[in-house]
Amino acid sequence: MKKTAIILFLAVLAWATVSSCGGSKKGGEAPVSEEVVVERQSQLEEALSSGNLRQASVMADSMSLFVDDFTPEQTVQVLTAFISIHNDAVSKRETRRDLETLRKYVDVYDIALSVNPNDTRAAFKKAHSRNPEIDFDAVAKEFRAKLSQYDAMQDGSLVKSGPAPADSTSAAPDTVAAKAAKPELPLELRPAE
Repeated sequence: MKKTAIILFLAVLAWATVSSCGGSKKGGEAPVSEEVVVERQSQLEEALSSGNLRQASVMADSMSLFVDDFTPEQTVQVLTAFISIHNDAVSKRETRRDLETLRKYVDVYDIALSVNPNDTRAAFKKAHSRNPEIDFDAVAKEFRAKLSQYDAMQDGSLVKSGPAPADSTSAAPDTVAAKAAKPELPLELRPAE
């Protein structure tokens, strides 16, 4: 666990170094949101380097509000932070924090790929070549599966129910029990009458 955290930190630090040495944006002043993201990025780096994952979580959450304006390197940094936060939550058995982190990771991953798929995929490949343990696509797939399992447990579809007891009220189709047993279809999916 500690080795993974150190590897993730080194990957983030390498990306931060590469992104800070990269080219400059064309045009005049940067938008306010970009300035905020850059400031949060340095705060995120600092929090990760000091091992303060609570602060790193706050910074990654704050940065994820501007995911549309991310550079691919910032996407990699935030996703890497979410992986570290996930690992910490799992080790501390903080289920709610873990689920929130899984959802945030998937959201940032999806938005970043929809906004800038080619450059983001290239950044993922660079991160993977520097640290083969990081595979953002595989992590997203794993997190989606966990979220689906959790959602299925919450809505009861994973719980097997035994046969319903014979009841005289269930024979009448218009009873409350019969209506509760049948899930209602949304209006768009109902057959025309």
